[in-house]
Amino acid sequence: MTALAQSPVDDVTEASLAQAVSYSAYTSVDEQARAFDGWSATYTQISGGVFHGSLSTVTLGGVRLLVEELDKVIYQQGAIAPDRQVIAVPLQLEGHARLCGEKSGRDSLHVFSSVPQFEFYSPDRHVLINVEIQSQHLASDRSSSAAASLRAKARAPVIPLDTDTAENLRTLLRLAMAASTRSLQDRMVESDERERLLERTILSAISEALTVYPDAVNMGRERPVRHWVLVKAVDEMLQDAATCPLSIAELCADLGISRRTVQYAFQEALDLNPVAYLRAVRLNHVRRELRSGATVTDAATKWGFLHLGSFASDYRRMFGELPSATVKRFAS
Repeated sequence: MTALAQSPVDDVTEASLAQAVSYSAYTSVDEQARAFDGWSATYTQISGGVFHGSLSTVTLGGVRLLVEELDKVIYQQGAIAPDRQVIAVPLQLEGHARLCGEKSGRDSLHVFSSVPQFEFYSPDRHVLINVEIQSQHLASDRSSSAAASLRAKARAPVIPLDTDTAENLRTLLRLAMAASTRSLQDRMVESDERERLLERTILSAISEALTVYPDAVNMGRERPVRHWVLVKAVDEMLQDAATCPLSIAELCADLGISRRTVQYAFQEALDLNPVAYLRAVRLNHVRRELRSGATVTDAATKWGFLHLGSFASDYRRMFGELPSATVKRFAS
């Protein structure tokens, strides 16, 4: 993990600026998920190769801009703290993406706080600016009013925007990031009034964008996302070694459904073969066990990998290193 370097200043100013602007790089999906304070997130790496991700954070009063970049297909699950709203604007989103089962794209808002528990299947070309709002820290009544308006409007996980509206939001957020990451000396003399203006401008712009699509905002997504419901049911089984199926045949027997049904659901929901998904999730479980101190044999056996040679090859294709290398790096 790499942190943003800062010039030496007095202790109080340096601490406050470190909280206001930061950058970290990650080579572990678990570490990146834990970096989101208040999100309770879990990441599962689906596509193979050494993971590289980053998180840039800018704090503007009661608004935080969290810019996340990922270079692998990731299945994200989690919950937002109840005192926060999170609405994301994609800078880059190329590939198969689903938020709570809804198809998403670059020209759409992603409202992670619209549901108690979110699931985001993100593609490998992924850069999002997450706008996190904590109403109790907002600097003005106008900002509080805009935040309340957002909470009333943003009730669907995915809200489509036209290209011009989406691009205007991206431009505004880029400018806000740039204004907050100028030289340290400039930030030291910058007035609170400018911060309040940026805070209110961001909230007002998102609220205005939502008024363009009242039907999309208010319809509440009444139609069931059948394929996603099945994928979630399968994923719940995969979280416990005692219930984790080791094959599609075993999975079908456990759920009382046909192989064709499973194949179709995963193809529609994730654009992925269910065999590949089961193997990827189990490998992620093994990796977490190894990072926690388990032996390769114990971790692999626990999650159903009995042929250790084949397991080691699958593990290296997924994470870019042998399981023994993971053990060595995290040995106490």
